[in-house]
Amino acid sequence: MTTKYVSLLALLFLLFGFAISSFWDSLHNPMKPMYIELFNETEEIIPSIEIEHGGNGLQEKIMVLQLKPNESRMLVLNHKPGMGFNIAVNYAHAEKTEICTGKNKDYWYLKETITKFGIYTTLIR
Repeated sequence: MTTKYVSLLALLFLLFGFAISSFWDSLHNPMKPMYIELFNETEEIIPSIEIEHGGNGLQEKIMVLQLKPNESRMLVLNHKPGMGFNIAVNYAHAEKTEICTGKNKDYWYLKETITKFGIYTTLIR
């Protein structure tokens, strides 16, 4: 066997393996996940952040605890873009800021920046 034949066979085997892996993944992951990055731009620890979303008979609530100053956390939601979701930030001094964001935005990755003035959404992709 020549090296050209072996290289071609290896490439075909690799492509076949990739196709089978992609098919297997699509069977077990019916929907692409939505990514939300939370970034604390304040100078204090945020005790808790609540994220709520729902649709098609499903309601989900996610709690993020103890987000330090200049810390970011990545969350993965089983949620379609454009349907919107709620974010409620509970500050240490008993204040609360809430927004509904992501509605009518066809983005799979959003960055939510929490400042002392409010929550700002950046559409990434």
